[in-house]
Amino acid sequence: MKQNFNVTIRLHGKTQTFSCSSDQTIISGAESAGIELPSSCCAGLCTTCAARLSEGKIDQPDAMGIKPELQDEGYVLLCVAYPRSDLSIEAGQEDALYEAQFGQYQK
Repeated sequence: MKQNFNVTIRLHGKTQTFSCSSDQTIISGAESAGIELPSSCCAGLCTTCAARLSEGKIDQPDAMGIKPELQDEGYVLLCVAYPRSDLSIEAGQEDALYEAQFGQYQK
């Protein structure tokens, strides 16, 4: 059964809230509300739309660009994430996610 949830998203110091359906990706819900968020592949492969979940539950079965342990830490890819409750999200986390996933390999 389709449900609507409130998504509060912070990006570059600006906070916006919009409604997102449980059958709609978060990035699609933001776009429908006129909110532009970083995105690129829209397939869960790159990390341009990376964000970090502060509150709530999401489902992101196609988030191949994030290791499972980092998903457990709250990292999400907004292009393939579906809300399962009201959400609070910090967007613009591409660099932080990259560092978390690959930083240990840099010298």
